[in-house]
Amino acid sequence: MRFGPYLKSLRRKAGLTQLELAQKCGLSDAYVNRLETQMADPPTRKVCYCLARVLGLDGDEVWKQAFIARAERWLKKEGFRGLSSEVISNFFEVLNSRQ
Repeated sequence: MRFGPYLKSLRRKAGLTQLELAQKCGLSDAYVNRLETQMADPPTRKVCYCLARVLGLDGDEVWKQAFIARAERWLKKEGFRGLSSEVISNFFEVLNSRQ
């Protein structure tokens, strides 16, 4: 899962520039740019919920996409290749249900 293109698509659908999205979330436009270009790790839960609110989306869905991207990135770094997004998504659902 690539969070950057996902965020960029959502932002464009909302008709916002990176600067507008950043300002509405209290972030820097440079950070939003780094998210969209995959230069920064996918955002934290708190940032995801802010992005979702500004974009008029479900915070859990944005957080889920960021979580999957974070987990895939970490697992790849640790040498675990070949785990599907579906497996990570199921793990997310289990964790999220325990809150």
